[in-house]
Amino acid sequence: MSRVHVAILGASGLVSQRMQQRLATHPWFELVAVAGQSPSTKLSDIEWHLDEPRPELLNSSEINILDINGGNLAEKLKNQNVTAVFSALPSEPASRIEAKLVSAGLHVFSNASAFRMHPEVSLVVADVNPDALRAPAGQAIHACATNCTLIPILHPLSVLSQQYNVTKVVVRTEQALSGAGWKLLHNRELKTKAVDQEIPGEAEKIVEEIERILDLNAEWDVQTKRVDERDGHIVHVEVHVDNAPTYDMVASLFQSKEQTHALPSQPTNCMECLQSEPSRAEHLWNGQSMNPLDPSVDLKAGMTTTFQLKSVKNGVISFIGLSHNTIRGAAGGVVLLAELAYIKKYFEQ
Repeated sequence: MSRVHVAILGASGLVSQRMQQRLATHPWFELVAVAGQSPSTKLSDIEWHLDEPRPELLNSSEINILDINGGNLAEKLKNQNVTAVFSALPSEPASRIEAKLVSAGLHVFSNASAFRMHPEVSLVVADVNPDALRAPAGQAIHACATNCTLIPILHPLSVLSQQYNVTKVVVRTEQALSGAGWKLLHNRELKTKAVDQEIPGEAEKIVEEIERILDLNAEWDVQTKRVDERDGHIVHVEVHVDNAPTYDMVASLFQSKEQTHALPSQPTNCMECLQSEPSRAEHLWNGQSMNPLDPSVDLKAGMTTTFQLKSVKNGVISFIGLSHNTIRGAAGGVVLLAELAYIKKYFEQ
């Protein structure tokens, strides 16, 4: 069976290169085009910013970068029989470009924040609210994944909210440098300015996006902080509920349940509850199904949220969560979203 031709918006950023990595040998999708700010440059000549080597298929690729700001971008993509587009753009260019591609009949799956709260655009985490993914009759899909920090909060919270009335959520984050892009990893001055500082606008995104997905109508207290770690977002969360559950009652909710969709990027379990505190050193690539680690082949690696249920007392449920921000929280989540659309046969409509 022939693979679906896909394109990426963005060429040199960490999320774009994570997408390139994940699509290099994807069983359902074939990467045929990349658009960026270095038009006519070979994709293999773009500096590679990930720790893992560039996949050999990308090294030998004949893909030349298309002009992301070109007025005929949609036409060029369609000439290459592109069906779906993965956006790794910053918010401003995403707001200009994504809707044009959707209007031209291209399905767009976005990591950008520009359209996450748009009422006609789906905001979806494939293993939390899959039914929110819509395919309007006669129109292309425009769907967004969430802010990367949501995932280690949202996975446990989605389970708790199904059983208890959530009245308040307190969140403190420790967000890795890669959440702000590769420049923060390599620029000592930028890193010094960012570490231990509140991340502007991040708390607001967390609240509005979770409320859109779960419709909690809860009180929120969120503080976000950048830490001197390369990858992995850790969150400390207190969930206040009307009920007074015991620790055992809450723990039983998180007993492992295997996934229902046979999607290439979907791990056996979307989250794993540990007895010990999750750590980047041990659990960043949780979900891994092959050794040695090769994220271009093992699409499940880094896709499982890891958390520890710390305490349950007087209606307050406390947990610590960890997820890989550029995998599960970004590129992997977006590709998983497109896989969900594929298995629903939305590309065939």
